[in-house]
Amino acid sequence: MKKIKFCILLFFVLSFSSSMAWAVNQDSDTLIWNGKKYALLIDWRCPSVMQVYYQRRDIKSPFTTWSSNNNRGHVATFELREDGLYLLNIEAKRFRTRKGNLWTETGIDTVAVPDFFGVKPLFAAQPFDDDAVLADWFSGVIELVYIPKDKKDRKNPETGGNRFLYVRNGRIVSNLFITSKERTRIEAETKHDDVIDVNAPLPFGGDRVMQQKAEMMFRHWSYICFYYRGIADRENVTMNGHRGQFEHNDFDLPLVMKRFDNDPMRWVYNWEQESFQGVPIGTWVIRNDSIFLVSVAVHGGLEPYKYSMTPVPLEIAFGDTLMDDGTLLARWLNGEYVIQYGNESVDDYGIPQYTVYKTQRIRVKNGVILSSQYTPRSFEEDAAEEEGSDFAPCNAANIWSVEDKQLAEVVGTFNAPKKAPSYLGDKPTLRGYFVTHPLTDDRVKDRLFRVRIGFMVNCKGEAGNWQIISKGKGELHEFAQMVLELVKAMPQNWIPAEDKRGNKVDCWQYLEFTVNNGVLTNANYK
Repeated sequence: MKKIKFCILLFFVLSFSSSMAWAVNQDSDTLIWNGKKYALLIDWRCPSVMQVYYQRRDIKSPFTTWSSNNNRGHVATFELREDGLYLLNIEAKRFRTRKGNLWTETGIDTVAVPDFFGVKPLFAAQPFDDDAVLADWFSGVIELVYIPKDKKDRKNPETGGNRFLYVRNGRIVSNLFITSKERTRIEAETKHDDVIDVNAPLPFGGDRVMQQKAEMMFRHWSYICFYYRGIADRENVTMNGHRGQFEHNDFDLPLVMKRFDNDPMRWVYNWEQESFQGVPIGTWVIRNDSIFLVSVAVHGGLEPYKYSMTPVPLEIAFGDTLMDDGTLLARWLNGEYVIQYGNESVDDYGIPQYTVYKTQRIRVKNGVILSSQYTPRSFEEDAAEEEGSDFAPCNAANIWSVEDKQLAEVVGTFNAPKKAPSYLGDKPTLRGYFVTHPLTDDRVKDRLFRVRIGFMVNCKGEAGNWQIISKGKGELHEFAQMVLELVKAMPQNWIPAEDKRGNKVDCWQYLEFTVNNGVLTNANYK
């Protein structure tokens, strides 16, 4: 059990030292209790109270990054009322508002009541008449640091430690103040164990209050570790012998947790359990356009890169009807998911690495794949290319090219033909095709960018040798790969170029698009 000694100690030190800095910068959420104001601290590995709300609703958060010190994009103000945690207002600098099918960024500083952002209790009725919302979607252990009102208030006893809230479904289970001395004592007397056995003889000389505070510290650590493992681990998936991993975004939990509406309290081995707790990590397989859960293991490890996986029978964890082969159809999966196929390795420091060479974006309903899009191309296309492509220039010693600087930078400089390659039916036909074949990736919504594709049309009117010639990086390069796949899949009805004598020749050409909210508009070529 000594293996996590340093990890726990480091957590305690960092959480305390950084908490005051966050309070001063006012980047943390805030909480009001008995007229006092506290900075509401969430460990960097855990989602904030509002992030849990969107996680539970399985929708995209409307807030965009505030700054490097506030990636969640907002500051929420809460209040303790009676035995409940209530959301009073939300401050955001950049957020999205829903208008039809478009998200638009306002870029406006604002402080608004929860209803402005559509935030409502998940289950409970409102007990108060004002705009405060019971945060019944949240269960966890929150650390608070007192914010003095002025210099004189810095001597307030609350500044001598940290307060912890134990919350379950928005209701306060326990509210304890732990002084810095008590925290040091707890660390000292439990430093050889990673758990506190509540059934064992009381430590601390039988001091029941100290025992309760030690249990609170343990609960806090268990809560952090649950989310830490949940956002750090990636779930494996296999399709036709190809092994990949489901992509993790922000504070996504494993897909197994979607079966429980991303509510840790509904998972039987959640962080509240005394003896056996951990996040479920699934192993998946895709067969006949359906996604099946093959196995699930509980990861109870506390260190970043050391796995402690305990298999759990599917029938015990889920109680659902299994298939004849013992797998479980993932009927709870709905939406869009990304599978990254790649290679696993370990760097010089022993940290796992995953190098992605292909991405598959799937749209799923009730566990059935409705559509699939690959970047850069499908495995079937890979296999076809390995067997050899049928495309080839008619005369490799006599290549021409339309005049274009970006195209020349990629394919080289060639003489321009008298007549450039053109599409049969001309540009209106081409544009009509792409208007009805948009990109399906949710990330392109509300995005406006340009993509340019270079390619060769040989003397027979065949197209090939596709190249991305626009200079986008990161996501823009991914989007360009998606556009390339659409271009390669379109009907290749090209009229070859001609030289001055009217001879049909091999010629480089380009296509350029303006992509607006996923729709490829203004399709054009030389």
